[in-house]
Amino acid sequence: MPDAAATSYDQTPYPSLSYTQTHPDRLAALARLLGLEPAPVEACRVLELGCAGGGNLLPMAYTLPGSHFVGLDASVRQIADGQAAVAALGLKNVTLQAMDILEMSPALGADFGRFDYIIAHGLYSWAPRPVRDRLLAICRQRLAPNGVAYISYNVYPGWHMLGMVREMMHYHTRHVADPQRRAAEARALVTFLTEAVPADNAFGSFLETYHNMLRKKVAEGQTSGDALLLHDELEEINEPVYFYQFVEHAAAHGLQYLVEAQFADVMPGRFPPPVVAGLRRLAKNTVELEQYMDFLKNRTFRQTLLCHREVHVDRAIRPERLANFLLATRARPAPAESDKPEVARFRALDGAVFSTDHPLTRAAFLHLVRRSPQAVHFVELARTAAADCFPDPGAADLAREQHILAANLLQAYGYSGGLIELHVYAPPLVLVSGERPVASALARWQAANGLRVTNLRHERVSLDETARRLLLRLDGQHDRAALQAWWAREVAAGAGTQPSPEALAQDLARNLAWLARAALLEA
Repeated sequence: MPDAAATSYDQTPYPSLSYTQTHPDRLAALARLLGLEPAPVEACRVLELGCAGGGNLLPMAYTLPGSHFVGLDASVRQIADGQAAVAALGLKNVTLQAMDILEMSPALGADFGRFDYIIAHGLYSWAPRPVRDRLLAICRQRLAPNGVAYISYNVYPGWHMLGMVREMMHYHTRHVADPQRRAAEARALVTFLTEAVPADNAFGSFLETYHNMLRKKVAEGQTSGDALLLHDELEEINEPVYFYQFVEHAAAHGLQYLVEAQFADVMPGRFPPPVVAGLRRLAKNTVELEQYMDFLKNRTFRQTLLCHREVHVDRAIRPERLANFLLATRARPAPAESDKPEVARFRALDGAVFSTDHPLTRAAFLHLVRRSPQAVHFVELARTAAADCFPDPGAADLAREQHILAANLLQAYGYSGGLIELHVYAPPLVLVSGERPVASALARWQAANGLRVTNLRHERVSLDETARRLLLRLDGQHDRAALQAWWAREVAAGAGTQPSPEALAQDLARNLAWLARAALLEA
């Protein structure tokens, strides 16, 4: 990054957060689905460019001790914060270094070696052209032959409208130097515009949506809200591109488009059949199809995976490939429709619903729900579901049934990542706390500094104060009796009363179960 950008990030650090979609497990699963043979997640090398304070890399390093992680960022302050966290956690497999990537010449890059996965989240659109060129050149030079690069960036056509508001905020704050005041003034302008422009006006409707988005950012915390606004909308450089332009830029550096980090984003299944047919008439290839879908969605942001141009990408998604994956779900059973009681329905957190009248698929989904958020290998899943459906194995064509199951699960995955997740690695989380429950040491360290932590699935989890205090006690040194005695004191101090021992035990068990389902307890 240029010096001005580095200074802005030193002055107001970007929130050091985890991004689930960047985890090597997610990248490897998508690559394997498309016929690549990426490096095993448990023994890989990962480079993150623009790593901020290491909030994305450190949780990976914690759960993958056999892998090595390197993070580079131009902000000296953020790297210093990250190095302090590395030391506090005692991590030996992660290196954070303050460096402008323009200084990372091919010769210097050779000192780092090649990487199986390269991550650049929030860098491409916010950097000048020389940095964008260097970013893609590093991916070409430093990416292993079967490696995968993740790059996020802002896109048109959606950013044409967002850009209008960005320009208005820049104008309104053009004489304001203090970052916090600048963010406050920018939000005040959007509030004024939202209230002044009628909602039934097309621009007024957009402003209301944009205003709600800003409020959500601020709700994450005043400091984080300011940092997100300052470095996303108000950063001096913010240059969106069309998707096809990004693909052309990557191709000029010897890289090819693989897929989006959210697989459902590339599938046209949520459009009505006539629209899908029209898209296929318009598009001559994958890139054109996705560009036309961006037009329809008015898309603003992409998270694109790239690989070397020499790699063969097989876009024919075959059900038999599922035999090499683990699967998980965060979906839950939904009520059956009154006129179709035989059809089982499952609803994801994003509202997507998957319906099936196939007995084996229903049994498999229910098993994943019971095991959630743990991942289950497809072979085990199919065997367990078959045992539930077919007490007499000879009564069914199991090979055919399993093929239908795989096809149905892939269909759900293509419709929403909240319905089905694909994994190649299972983190060491447990669903039932033992006699001496142990929470992730990383999460306990984070909880000591706030209410937001990263779980063993590389997801952000928000804790209330009660959950935070309990999490801090789960270091494996306290048995259930000691935890219940402490819990009794906590409850009495908060409520002024003392529930029965039975009620206390049940309440503690519920809270421990919640932490387990939140993927915060480890084996």
